[in-house]
Amino acid sequence: MKRIAILSSSVRSGRLSHRVALYLERYLERSGLAAAEVLDLKRYDFPLFDERFAFQTHPSRRLFDFTRRLFSADGIIVVTPVYNADFPASLKNAIDLYYEEWVGKPVAVVSVTSGQVPGIATVQKLQTLLLKLEARVVPGLCTVISVGENFDEQGVPRSAEQMDALVRPMVEGLLQAADCACVPV
Repeated sequence: MKRIAILSSSVRSGRLSHRVALYLERYLERSGLAAAEVLDLKRYDFPLFDERFAFQTHPSRRLFDFTRRLFSADGIIVVTPVYNADFPASLKNAIDLYYEEWVGKPVAVVSVTSGQVPGIATVQKLQTLLLKLEARVVPGLCTVISVGENFDEQGVPRSAEQMDALVRPMVEGLLQAADCACVPV
């Protein structure tokens, strides 16, 4: 069974996007598609890094743990809130810690908004960044709107059928990418 890391990127108080990360973890487990683990940047509480992981002389145990969990997974789903049509600095900080580690890694992106406007631009910006780092980015747009109305605090959706239908193509694309024995050029 494939192992998927779900990167929950918001560190704000009262964050709503974490609800979608919790939902995705349960969705993957319940459907039997993959084993899943949420990696919560708020729990890791990283400082602003001044150097990539490979060049740090004394990385913390938390950073080693995060790195091992993130990159030992067969694929990664990045769940990001939309902040001013972009993704949060906490996520950029975590992404920029690595370079070689992203090469060939299957990654899918989910944006989350509290309003009615989907975070299409945010997904595209994050996909572009990850493509630049040579990750195998799952194409397509997966955006969750009105998260506060559609999910409770534990990540239970108001309509599991609707949410399952929304995320299924993204998850299938990620699992296909994880199955691919492609070697990056």
